[in-house]
Amino acid sequence: MNNLFNPQRFGKYISLEFTYNKQLLYYGITAIISVMIIGLYIIRAANDQPITAGDITALFVFAYVVLGIVVVNRAFKAFRSQKKLITFLTFPVSQFEKFFFEYLSTVIVGIVILPILILFAYMVEGEIHKLINPEIGYIGLDWISSLYNEIFQGVEKEIHLKKLLTVMIVLMPLSTMNLIFTGNSVFTKWPLIKTVLFVAAFMSFNGFLVYLIFEKMGVGEFVTNDHPMFFFSSPEAAIKFMIFYLIVANVGLIYSSYLKLTEKEL
Repeated sequence: MNNLFNPQRFGKYISLEFTYNKQLLYYGITAIISVMIIGLYIIRAANDQPITAGDITALFVFAYVVLGIVVVNRAFKAFRSQKKLITFLTFPVSQFEKFFFEYLSTVIVGIVILPILILFAYMVEGEIHKLINPEIGYIGLDWISSLYNEIFQGVEKEIHLKKLLTVMIVLMPLSTMNLIFTGNSVFTKWPLIKTVLFVAAFMSFNGFLVYLIFEKMGVGEFVTNDHPMFFFSSPEAAIKFMIFYLIVANVGLIYSSYLKLTEKEL
């Protein structure tokens, strides 16, 4: 296809994909909400004390990580079957439109839609459970307000640092999803396991390099308050460096997965 992106054609492509996968989509949404409601109900019923805001935050993060991995691991499913791959590659839409749809239906859904489903299930369970047992201590969305106040209240310098830290934390799940997304475009069999092993090996290698530089080569002895290392001169500088690194890494991951798709097209 010579045309990189055609809104009408892309809209028809989304409509066809939705029609083909709508049953699976409905089952998936129902399963996520049902599992969340049942799981939360059991957790509340099994605890003598009401769940605190910190507990809810931890549960939300855990559910988000697990479900996010499941959702994003569906990216490039056609690559795992020769028959589906041929159908996928010969479908009359551009390479970019195929790639964009894969990204929208996995990473963007994981970032935007999945948290909404989790929060919806949490509120439904809380309201139902509160009718059965008013003593469960259901606090609605007050725990989100507590997080907001914790970030945006305090001394101006501290607030600025907290905002930067929040940006870095938000980029981490996005980076994880992009990493799994790219792994699915590279590995055809067991993409999640292979991606995890590759990342573990990569992180171990970098950790080993840091150990060699700072411990064996003695560089750590020369890093003092009077002579800090470039981007580690302050906590703010270190966080800004990490944000920049994560943004560059995400761009690189997304572009790599697109190149992998174009390679299969050839």
